Amino acid sequence: MQATTIDRTTTTDLAKGLYALVVFLHKNCNSDLFEAVGALELTLTQIKLMHHLEDASRELTLKEAADSVLISLPAASRTVDDLVRRGFVARHEDSEDRRMKRISPTEAGRAVIRRLNAARLSGLEQFTETLTEAERVQLSEALSKLLDREDVAACRPEGLGS
Repeated sequence: MQATTIDRTTTTDLAKGLYALVVFLHKNCNSDLFEAVGALELTLTQIKLMHHLEDASRELTLKEAADSVLISLPAASRTVDDLVRRGFVARHEDSEDRRMKRISPTEAGRAVIRRLNAARLSGLEQFTETLTEAERVQLSEALSKLLDREDVAACRPEGLGS
């Protein structure tokens, strides 16, 4: 029973430490990202939806898209309408059931996601430049172990190896 308490405390402390780091990074390393989002005039829901579409292995139905970002079907329809109007998402009838609509990112939509990801990466590069050499080495060693996990490694930005 003692080990469980220690494990729980360690897990809680680790979570709190990660929380502090994530909050710090969000507060201090997102100016490029916020500038890009502002220039694109996208809502957070639109950004989240476009990320889900980009990550999907196939076109999604409108209902699947709504479920992926936790919004109602009418709200998803309005969100997709705007993204289609702006050329970021393509929408068409399902080949087997014409009542269903399928959506996918266009090349312009993929370019938006690349731009947002580049802005995120830029902020993190600026942060890593503030680290001492010893801190960079420690962080790199810790990350290398986590990047051995396929689910984490899959989130690496384009153009970087594993």
